[in-house]
Amino acid sequence: MRSRDVRAIAFCLASTAAVAAGGLLLLPNWAMAAALTVAYAIFIGTRPRMLRVYRRLRGESVEMGGYHWD
Repeated sequence: MRSRDVRAIAFCLASTAAVAAGGLLLLPNWAMAAALTVAYAIFIGTRPRMLRVYRRLRGESVEMGGYHWD
């Protein structure tokens, strides 16, 4: 596993935890905080960078398609 992949996964985990903690502190209802956290996790987990990380973890070839190199 590449160090960039580890940093990307760590960022996802840390930022999702921060959103969850902030939501619990700022929102009046835990269900609203949970919904916000789930929405953020879906948003951050479906970014192109994370999709490439998931493909590499599965062992698939990652096509760049002229975008940029990791």
